Amino acid sequence: MKDVVSVIIPYYHCENYILETLDCVKNQTYQQIEIVLVNDGSDQDFLNQIKESNNYNNLKIVHQENKGQSAARNNGVRNSLGEYLFFLDCDDKISPDYIEKAIKILKSDSEIKLVYSKGEYFEAKTGEWPLPKFETKSFLIENCIPIICLIYKEDFKKAGGFDTNLSFFEDWDLWISILKTGGKVHRINEFLFSYRIQNAQKSLSDRFENDIEMLGDNYFKIYSKHYEFYKENGIGFHQLFTALRENQKYKGKYYNTWYRKLIYKYFKPEKYTMIYDKLK
Repeated sequence: MKDVVSVIIPYYHCENYILETLDCVKNQTYQQIEIVLVNDGSDQDFLNQIKESNNYNNLKIVHQENKGQSAARNNGVRNSLGEYLFFLDCDDKISPDYIEKAIKILKSDSEIKLVYSKGEYFEAKTGEWPLPKFETKSFLIENCIPIICLIYKEDFKKAGGFDTNLSFFEDWDLWISILKTGGKVHRINEFLFSYRIQNAQKSLSDRFENDIEMLGDNYFKIYSKHYEFYKENGIGFHQLFTALRENQKYKGKYYNTWYRKLIYKYFKPEKYTMIYDKLK
C-alpha cells in the first residue's frame, strides 16, 4: 500500500513494556502507519485484550508458535500492507517525529536504502548508544545500523528477509544483503530512538562471555555468506582478522576470546599460529 509504513514488532512476554511501545507508535506525527505485532508464542489473552480495547485502530496482531525474533519479523512482513518497513522491538521507544523524518529522507533520494537515527539507552543503563557513522569497510567489520531502521519492503524481499539460520547478528546480515546490490545509508543526526536495557537483563559483557561460541559461529556464517562482497571491499580472510585485531572493540576481554576461538574452530591452528600468538 503506497506511502504506508508497516511497523513490525516481535513480541515475547513483554507485558510490562508493550503499551509504552504501542503508544509511541500511535503518537507518530506521520499518520499513514499500520502496526503489525507478532506474538512469538506468548499467552494470547493479554494481547487480545489490547486489541479489543480499540485504543490502537491500526493494530494487527499475528499469533505464531515460538520461533524466535527473525521468524517473527518475517511473519510480520508477510502480514503487512505497507510500502515501507520499520522494525521496532517490543520494549523500545521512538520519538514522535522519527518516522516522519525518516520517510522524508528515504523519499528524497532513490539511492538511499536504509534510514536510521542516533540512539540512547534507558532504564538500567543511560547515555548514548555509540553507533559510529556508516562507512562500508568499517560496517563489514562491525555493524553500526540498529534494528530500529526504515527500509523499503521491496528491498527486504529481494534480500530474502531475516536469515532464520542466524541466532545473532541477523539484522546486520539483512543490511549487508540489501546494500551489496548498491545503495546508500543515511543516519539522522538526532536522538530519535531509545533502546531499553531492562533492569533484570544481564549485562552485555555477561552475554558475550556466555555466548562466545554462538557469536563466533554467527560471525563466520555472515562472512562466508557474503564472502564475495567482503573481498570486493578489500576484506579477504587475512584483512578481516587484521582489522578485527586492530579494532579497539575486539581488544576487550570477551570479544578477544570469542574471535580467537573462531580462528581455531574453523581453520587449521598450525597454519594460523602466528596470528593467534599476536592475539594473546
